[in-house]
Amino acid sequence: MSRSKIWRYYDKLDRNSAQCQLCEKVIKTCGNTSNLMKHMKTHPQVDLFDDDTVVIRGIYKRRESDDLKRRMRKVVSFKEESSDFHSELVFKAAKDSGGFIELEAQGSGKTGSEDHIAVQSVGYAWVTPEAVSGTETVSAEDIIEFEPKEEPEEVARSSFHQVQDLPLQEVDNFNHEVLVPGRRSFHKDMAFFICRDRQPLQIIHGEGFQHLLNVLCPTYKPPSVTELEAYISREAQLQRSKLRQQLAAVSTLSLSCSMHTKSEGQSWLEMVAHFNDGRHRISRTLSVQTLPDPLTSSCVVDRMERVCQRYDINKSKITCVTTSRSRLLENAVTFFLSAQHYVPCFADQLNSLLEAVVQRPEIHGMCEKVRTYVEAYRESGDPSSQIKLKLDLMQRPISTYDMLDLYLKHSSVHLGESHPLSPAEVDLSQQILDVLKPLTSSMRELTRTPFPGASKALPMAHTLINELKQEKSLEHKVTKELRCFMGQQLEKDFESMERNLHLAMASLMDPRFRNIPFQSGALVAKYMTQLYDMMQAHVDSEGAVSGEVPVDHDNFDIWAAYKAFSHEKQRLINGSNGPDADDEIATYFCAGMSTLQADPFQLWQELSPTHPFLHTVAQRYLHIPATAVSPARLFTADGAAVTEQYARLLENDMENVLFMADVPTKEWQL
Repeated sequence: MSRSKIWRYYDKLDRNSAQCQLCEKVIKTCGNTSNLMKHMKTHPQVDLFDDDTVVIRGIYKRRESDDLKRRMRKVVSFKEESSDFHSELVFKAAKDSGGFIELEAQGSGKTGSEDHIAVQSVGYAWVTPEAVSGTETVSAEDIIEFEPKEEPEEVARSSFHQVQDLPLQEVDNFNHEVLVPGRRSFHKDMAFFICRDRQPLQIIHGEGFQHLLNVLCPTYKPPSVTELEAYISREAQLQRSKLRQQLAAVSTLSLSCSMHTKSEGQSWLEMVAHFNDGRHRISRTLSVQTLPDPLTSSCVVDRMERVCQRYDINKSKITCVTTSRSRLLENAVTFFLSAQHYVPCFADQLNSLLEAVVQRPEIHGMCEKVRTYVEAYRESGDPSSQIKLKLDLMQRPISTYDMLDLYLKHSSVHLGESHPLSPAEVDLSQQILDVLKPLTSSMRELTRTPFPGASKALPMAHTLINELKQEKSLEHKVTKELRCFMGQQLEKDFESMERNLHLAMASLMDPRFRNIPFQSGALVAKYMTQLYDMMQAHVDSEGAVSGEVPVDHDNFDIWAAYKAFSHEKQRLINGSNGPDADDEIATYFCAGMSTLQADPFQLWQELSPTHPFLHTVAQRYLHIPATAVSPARLFTADGAAVTEQYARLLENDMENVLFMADVPTKEWQL
């Protein structure tokens, strides 16, 4: 019996599951191909009976004979209110040769206008076999949807709005919405709402949502769940291709990898890429995918390999991988790259420390008393009281701190017939909160950004250790023991962090911190020696290939010239004309620290003319994340809700929604 053609679009993972090559969804096979055929209906561009198509890294492509030239026609998405979700504004190509854009076989004759046409969200194209070679980087130009079969003229008029052919140079300036004044499709806006808020697709069928649509736009007919899912799938393909191009342009990047488990036992893996464009640090989700059971480190490595292949990420570009606390993930990083490329999640370390503190018997007992009291107080529903007490949450130790803090703030107010804590316990609780305040403040600081930079880890940990050493008079014995316990745990973590090359270099290359947040002078000297060795190798390689720097006589930058002579003048004022005057490493670390509120990438824009080598080193380490997952998801109740949203969406195979969730708004072109 011949093998089903459906397997051309799937990779068999094991006896009972296969992964779609187009969207990476894992489908249960159960010994037959019924589920595979059903899933393929979500990719309407796929023709199972077309033997002239191939799939390369999630891109559906047609192959033609060598003697055919590639041809491309312009198709522009048409925004309109229509009962047909796929209604589009089509620039009909003429039957003669003038209706096509002829391209040279090697692509050397492609114009700027043609480049623009190639990256439209929907387009038709024929490609030569060279385009499907395994070594070619697939870009947004490769995403295609094949032209539907010819329809009768009457049907075509009802499904498409005919528009006269326009000269190629006028296509980009064409205003698509002028054709139908007052009519517009909100399909893209609806997809943006679903993805950005991580909502299930079925929400569009809800009675309340339907009522809202009828009030805001009575003439608009929303798409079905299947149509909206197909639309999001196409947009995800386009964004993945754009992201692949973006990653190809960077010299280095780092990854963060986190694993989560639902209450039912199902696990999933999240991978995020972190890089910089010279001025800003960028974090983009690469993949959110379920994991098989039983789970092994080799399985995680296989998933990481697949993601890197999908985005053409060369391992030599990866500086390191930040993971959550998990022996399985640590082993996976070791097999994937090496043990030297592993970076621990700083948010996990702080969260684990606070959790260990609230589980200490003397503290846990007081928290239980307050929790019982708060539950009873909230259930009483006393409308006369304006006091808002909060309950803590499971696996969110900072919420236990907040619960105790709120109670103590209102302990002087008559909250009931009896107080849960005695005056002595109230005093002890206040001392404990004072000890914990620097720790909880650091955790809240991390939540200010989705993925804080790794350069903050050592300064924060170093400051926490210093604060714990500041003992106060008349402290309770329990408080002193707590200080000692936290200090020992932080010292242990800090020692391993300080020895981590990537965390150390990130702090050293951050102009806000430099070599200050270190306890071991020997380690700092070791890292400085490594920097000098790297600079010498850099100078030798530059000297072998560099020539005289060309002078631009056409353009003159007055402020660049000012920086050049002011730097020389500053050296004269400071008397730095000795042998170390041209030592950029020495001048960098001898200079004062920059303001803590500044962006390190912006600071390096100022420092790069006088410290060109260190600028290249900074670009390699400053994009490293301090956490494997957004700290808000790890610490807060809102973050817990987001993780639950991930679990629900993955249950319904909505990986594309999760991928599109963090696509920048400007990329949606709303």
